[in-house]
Amino acid sequence: MEKTWVKDVKEGERVKAIFAVARKAVPTAKSGKSYLAATLVDRTGEIEARSFDRVDELSALFEEKDLVEVEGAIGSFQGKPQLRFESIVKVDPATNGIDSADFVWVAPPEPRKPERAPADDATDATWLELNGLVEAITDVHVKNLVKSFLADEDLASRLRRAPAAKSVHHAYAGGLLEHTVSCIKLSHRVADQYPQLDRDLLVAGAFFHDLGKIRELGYERGVEYTDEGRLVGHLVMAAQWIHEKARRVGVPRELEHHVVHLVLSHHGRLEFGSPKTPVTLEALVTHFIDDLDSRVNSWLGLMGRDGGTRRWTDAQNIYGHHIWRGTLPTAQVEKKAPPPELMTPVIYVPRPAVNGQAQRKAQEKKARPARPPRPERAEPGPAIQGAPAAPAAESAPSRPERSEAPPRAERPPRPDRPDRGPRGPGGPGGPGDRKPRYMGPRLPGDRGPSARPDKPKSLTHNPFAALAAKVEAVRAETVAEPQPDAPAPEAVAVAAPEAPPPAPPAEAASAPAAAPEPTAPAEPAASTGGEPAP
Repeated sequence: MEKTWVKDVKEGERVKAIFAVARKAVPTAKSGKSYLAATLVDRTGEIEARSFDRVDELSALFEEKDLVEVEGAIGSFQGKPQLRFESIVKVDPATNGIDSADFVWVAPPEPRKPERAPADDATDATWLELNGLVEAITDVHVKNLVKSFLADEDLASRLRRAPAAKSVHHAYAGGLLEHTVSCIKLSHRVADQYPQLDRDLLVAGAFFHDLGKIRELGYERGVEYTDEGRLVGHLVMAAQWIHEKARRVGVPRELEHHVVHLVLSHHGRLEFGSPKTPVTLEALVTHFIDDLDSRVNSWLGLMGRDGGTRRWTDAQNIYGHHIWRGTLPTAQVEKKAPPPELMTPVIYVPRPAVNGQAQRKAQEKKARPARPPRPERAEPGPAIQGAPAAPAAESAPSRPERSEAPPRAERPPRPDRPDRGPRGPGGPGGPGDRKPRYMGPRLPGDRGPSARPDKPKSLTHNPFAALAAKVEAVRAETVAEPQPDAPAPEAVAVAAPEAPPPAPPAEAASAPAAAPEPTAPAEPAASTGGEPAP
């Protein structure tokens, strides 16, 4: 039976073919019903497969990384082909003589010139380029450290075959070597533009930053993370590896720390998996070089896949948007760089920071015209009788000499101030009033810190307060009522104008005199012939 490849699958057809299972899951739909989901791959691509019936039965027949022979109809979901499972049979690759290389997906090659060599020759050429770039390193310690890794035969073999990622960029055999060489070349180009960068440290960062992926990813049958890769990660693995090699070749400790920092910070942010953020200029540039090369490779891979339209890619990708792949608006000819004499490096010289206001003042001061010199004043000469007076602008009249002021007379001693009365809320207050612990001036009417605020008046009627007031008034009237045996002072005062009373005894005469405020005046009493009280 002729092999059916993923790239040849079309909607509306039936397929019976052998594929490798890249991913398998039994998720739950929004309706609450479970279904079987799997991703089938071969060297030409991948296709999604689903089954909504007999989920438990079909799921028990295979696992991830197995080769299975599937049969079913090809439908469509979100613009992509999708296989509907009807039957699944696990296949043993040893008994059927199947080549495992047919089931390892390889991304389509980037658009290159026709004279590019085949894949195997290209890998050898890339390896030779890497060795030549390493030989160009100037610092002896950096060169020895990098060459100690290339001298490891197992490492060299893994580096030539390892992918750089699982699915995002350079996710194919030899992708890590291609990504490493590309980053080293970009490091040299950036160092040409910015001479302040340390070229050898940039090359070391480009070589080491993803080297741990040869142990983080397994790629014998498909690309999958190893246990060590999930537990440790390629950044920490490479840092440990560098520490071991640096001790053997005698790399200075400070240089080792800088190289390790390039590896630990090349993801740029803590939330992206970097234990450290870039704190050196070379670490910052290493991060951007790695991001640039991986993004370009990822976008070119998406542009080379089927799906979408002729001018745009499918939006179902890790970036979540379409990517333009139509004809560009510039001339489609070979474009060369400017002459070397124009591609001079850019050297940034540190300048003092100047804020906007100071900078504007400096510019205004430069633009302001210079003032003319001020004319000198002429010395006043002797007055000549009959000579015309000089104008005021030319000479100013001389000032008369100051005479000494007469001495001031001594002031008499200041009399003591009279007592101002008690201080506090009942005191006079006003300016000059001084309270204990207060040394400042006062405003008129200010009673000082010991004054109490006036009791606020009630704004609502309180029946209990009114009743209490009436009770108090009755009690006061009862107390003020005179006794039956004692004469009332008011009766004496009223009876005086009508008729003169008989002479009272001494005890009775003293009673009116002791009254605090007699009602009758003294003149009518005198007119009746009565004697005033002694």
